Amino acid sequence: MRAVTPEFIQGIIRDGPLTRAMARARDGTARPESKLRGEQFSSWALVCEEALDTEHDVKWYDDIIAELTRRGFGYDQIDRMRNFVWQTAGWLNFDKMLWEWVSLDEQDIRVALDFQLRDGLITKPQYDERLSFIDDPFRIPPL
Repeated sequence: MRAVTPEFIQGIIRDGPLTRAMARARDGTARPESKLRGEQFSSWALVCEEALDTEHDVKWYDDIIAELTRRGFGYDQIDRMRNFVWQTAGWLNFDKMLWEWVSLDEQDIRVALDFQLRDGLITKPQYDERLSFIDDPFRIPPL
């Protein structure tokens, strides 16, 4: 049985921890602590935080949104990245039972795409297109 379904992903996009952090940022109640300044986390690693098998304090998610917007990502783009992360790294973590609770990033997205291609869940052209999203997340189509 699949855990990460399109309906599940849409629920996360509608009301997941990063959605709530974006709402706090919009209404001025976010309290980022600027712990993520710098390049210690890739942008993909930041978005993947939501797909880990762990929950963080709300300030952590506020920090993620603050850092992603500082890097030039708008909320719509962040949601498109989140959708892609759940289709790949989230799928790997929950449906393939990786159960990672420390970190996921673009390497895990690649592993997920490799599995999906091997298992016939995506075609070679889909695989190639989705790999290109890792290097250029602005190529991800709108939700």
